[in-house]
Amino acid sequence: QYLNRRKGVSMARTLAAAALLLCTILGSISPSECFSLSLARLPSLGNRIGARGARRGGVVGGRMQSTSPPKTSDAYRFEAVGDSLPTRDSGKVSWPRLAPSRFTHPLDTQATRALKRLPFAETLVRQGFGGMVEQAIYLDNLSNSVRVGPKQLPDIYEMLQEAKEILGLSSLSVDIFVRQNPAPNAYTMAMQGQKPFIVLHSSLISLLSKEELQAVIAHELGHLKCEHGVWITLSNIITVFASQLPGNLGRTLGETFSASTLRWLRAAELSCDRAALLVAQDPRVVVSVIMKLSGGGAGFGQDLNPEDYARQARDFEQESERSWMFRRMREAMTSQLSHPLPVERVRELDKYAKSSDYRILLNSGTPIGGK
Repeated sequence: QYLNRRKGVSMARTLAAAALLLCTILGSISPSECFSLSLARLPSLGNRIGARGARRGGVVGGRMQSTSPPKTSDAYRFEAVGDSLPTRDSGKVSWPRLAPSRFTHPLDTQATRALKRLPFAETLVRQGFGGMVEQAIYLDNLSNSVRVGPKQLPDIYEMLQEAKEILGLSSLSVDIFVRQNPAPNAYTMAMQGQKPFIVLHSSLISLLSKEELQAVIAHELGHLKCEHGVWITLSNIITVFASQLPGNLGRTLGETFSASTLRWLRAAELSCDRAALLVAQDPRVVVSVIMKLSGGGAGFGQDLNPEDYARQARDFEQESERSWMFRRMREAMTSQLSHPLPVERVRELDKYAKSSDYRILLNSGTPIGGK
């Protein structure tokens, strides 16, 4: 019993240290506060963390929420080139050896690096329950969906092959399944395990053009490329264990780390929007996807204008920055979301598409089919 008790204490300390490390890196709590908290101060820590997070900035994007939008100029070099979305003036290029770090959002990169420093963490997810969950979902897809292949929905199959080539994933075997569902959506488990897959809802295929659908496939491939499933699953595990620590410490760490994980999720969505842009190589295509998922319909898709929606995103940014009250309203809209607001995703994509970082990456590519 003594050994088991000591082992439990050691595990709790390890998980608490991991949670504190990641919360520090994600900007939710300072190192000095981590180790100088008294129990009397813990109940009010969550409110102060939120206030400081709002001052220090966060992530903008799909479902992942942040306390405030990231400062683009701090994340990558930005050069204004007017209000219009940039255009593609040549054929598509690919990156056979593309590293995720070439396009991932800074917060996404920081969080992943932090978890990679934890011993045996990756093995726990990959060889533990992760494989069983992946296999179970794969069997469900085989039983209830249509698997895409050279002779089954061949256009979608070709979209996948080209997107894999562009992102340097040609050697990765990925299945696409189409599932009947009236809500347009797509998802992947994002673990690059034995059975990596992407699921597309039938209504999504009806809603989008071929280029837009390929951008969605590329977004999901971005999750696979970055292996978000592995690292975010591990983050959630640490959050659960940290929340089980006794007293206010466990509650505070659980809430803090949960908020940090949501910020990470939002940043991960921004990384994958960039992956979609790398495949489409035309920001209008990706903006159009986000716009249609926000307020589109099969009956009036041709009347939707990506340029106007990009201007709407700029208006939202300007209006939400007009005063402290508007900034707080914006934070309240996003703090519990796993994806950024649609207009925030568009604004971030607009800025990234005009950045020198993106143009340098685009100029370093190899023409499709080239060696």
